[in-house]
Amino acid sequence: MKDMEIRFIRAFDSELGDALHFFKLASQSLAEKKVSQWSYWADPPEEKIKWVKEGFDKREFFFVYGPSGNKIAMFRLLDTDTLYWNNKGVDKNTRYIHSLVVLPSYSGQGIGTAVMLKIIDQLKQDKIEKLRLDCDSSNKRLCQYYEDYGFVKVGEKTTKYALNNLYEMLLC
Repeated sequence: MKDMEIRFIRAFDSELGDALHFFKLASQSLAEKKVSQWSYWADPPEEKIKWVKEGFDKREFFFVYGPSGNKIAMFRLLDTDTLYWNNKGVDKNTRYIHSLVVLPSYSGQGIGTAVMLKIIDQLKQDKIEKLRLDCDSSNKRLCQYYEDYGFVKVGEKTTKYALNNLYEMLLC
């Protein structure tokens, strides 16, 4: 679905509830698949809600709209990320992707891949050198997806909620 017609629109403050709903639906879908990742989004702790609000305040969240004009996914794109990457999280010409969520009703249609390809294409046009992300190490399938996609595991970060693999892709 590389050529899927999708649009990215920066999220508005009024759409915070939509983002939290996306997280909740993703949490439920993962639980149904017996994947423990993101279980906290079923009833998010205040610190996670605060993290999302901060992303909205910084205008880092985007909704992905499908060909029919409806929201089908979302993601957060950051210029810096010291939460997961410590001092490396301020590297110049690097972007950090978080919270890529495809609505469960659109799962399996290649939307995640289409979103990643479009992000990568845009970052290359913007002369960004690296794209980084983290992934809950317990979600072996998703970790393998990112590795197959060309991301290289460059470290690990233990947080309150999970052991996360840190991945990086060189864009130029």
